[in-house]
Amino acid sequence: MKVFIVFIGLLILNVTFITYQGDLNRYVQLQNYLKAVAEECASGASLYYDEEAYSEGLMVINRVEAIKYVEDRVGRAFDSLNLEEKESLSYDIEIIDDSSGESLSPYVIVTLRLNTNDLFRLSFLKVNRVVRSAKYELVDYGGG
Repeated sequence: MKVFIVFIGLLILNVTFITYQGDLNRYVQLQNYLKAVAEECASGASLYYDEEAYSEGLMVINRVEAIKYVEDRVGRAFDSLNLEEKESLSYDIEIIDDSSGESLSPYVIVTLRLNTNDLFRLSFLKVNRVVRSAKYELVDYGGG
């Protein structure tokens, strides 16, 4: 009987460990995917600059086109994630350029927030939100 109890204990421990490893792998993959999408959104949005302002020596990012681009990329990411009914993917975008009056290098920051059901099946772990952020800065630009 002692061997049976030890076996059941080890079995439960191993099943718990395997479940945790699988859920953690899914969580890490989700973070890496959101990081890649955020980086793509930030770099792509920064490429939509105002040509007229650029001809005057200013780097002004076209906010309307940048937001359209980010919305399209986030929409594609939402579709590829196959989210359930109460799960959502949202974004924030921050654009600093020469139109703000600061003489910094222009940059775009995109933050993605994924609100989801609990990602871990184990009852003592609760992760309902994944947040990733990316910044793309035009460093070589001597600006305004």
